[in-house]
Amino acid sequence: MTLGNPCAVTFFALARQYSPQEECMRLSSFAAFIVLAATRLVAAQNASPISPRAYVEDALNYMQQNALNKHSINWQVLREETLTRAKDAKTTWDTYPAIAYAITQLGEKHSWLQLPDNLPYDRRQALDAEIKKILARPDPDEPSPFFPSKEINGHMIHGSRGNFAYVVVPMCVGRFADFDRNGPDFQEFADKLHQLVLDLQAQKPLGWIIDLRGNSGGNMWPMLAGIGVVLGEGNLGTFKSSEGDRTGWFYRAGQAGERSSDGREEIDEEVKQPPLVLPELPWVAVLFDRGTGSSGEAVAIAFAGRSRERSFGEHTAGFSTSNGSHQLPDGAALFLCNAIEADRSGKLYPDGLDPDEKVPARTTRPSEENDAVLVAAEEWLARQTSHSN
Repeated sequence: MTLGNPCAVTFFALARQYSPQEECMRLSSFAAFIVLAATRLVAAQNASPISPRAYVEDALNYMQQNALNKHSINWQVLREETLTRAKDAKTTWDTYPAIAYAITQLGEKHSWLQLPDNLPYDRRQALDAEIKKILARPDPDEPSPFFPSKEINGHMIHGSRGNFAYVVVPMCVGRFADFDRNGPDFQEFADKLHQLVLDLQAQKPLGWIIDLRGNSGGNMWPMLAGIGVVLGEGNLGTFKSSEGDRTGWFYRAGQAGERSSDGREEIDEEVKQPPLVLPELPWVAVLFDRGTGSSGEAVAIAFAGRSRERSFGEHTAGFSTSNGSHQLPDGAALFLCNAIEADRSGKLYPDGLDPDEKVPARTTRPSEENDAVLVAAEEWLARQTSHSN
């Protein structure tokens, strides 16, 4: 995330014309400003109360305790190699490439390091490029034409096949590395999605189309809380950890959350407006594609195995694992892959999921009337709801 380029202010100031005397005074002041800025930058880099070595060890400790593949990793070797890469670090910021290297040794592709919110623009750009090179995660050869899906939207589809509610559930990504600061944005997402569902339900659709194409993830809980009226109440799926423990997910009365094996519940998101309870479980067609990943896949999995549901499209991106968040002392955050997702029947999805009905992929985004995936979904819904016409 870019907070803004401080150089823009400097360039604006230099555009003014100065007399020789003014110029001399200005340059002296500017030099003093540069010294002060550099001093503040060094102070900011060393603001973390932890040494670079201890910082790396903190990240490694979290990995060793929680990583999905922790039992197959030689932690002594990984620690030595990672600490060697960070041996010349003067600040915690200097350790990020070493931590990125450790991530590459975890045997999965879903963990990442989110840089702190106060990182200067130029330093962020350089570190982002270096970390991307270390992780060596190639961009897809043919990205989804629906990626990135960022806007909640929907409408009624009125046609010869019937009247159906169409809802796009986009990614729900936090702006801040400090996860708690994202709370208002997540709440807004859940409430906006929920309100759209209520508005469409008031028009009495015969069935629903939930479009997850291009939804590459973020926070699953606002998505589930927002779409929960359509999804239906009950158990939705589970996370299976490296120890074999399963933590369930559920939706109930506007709340989405987790339930441990001993029955303890944690509410992760809740809509503000009281939700509807539909008289019967609606028919739902779920659309997903190669651009559906991470939490987008989790929502698809939440619908999998549900009665009165069928999915359409193509295999998802293959990030159907969960991530735990570890806040590091300088404001960075380590998002660590720690479990595989399973649907309500217990079926595990270690590498994405296939639709019930495969539809050939497109390289460009089609218009709605020429969208083969959408048309297939409408035709299926029409067959299921023909008695209601």
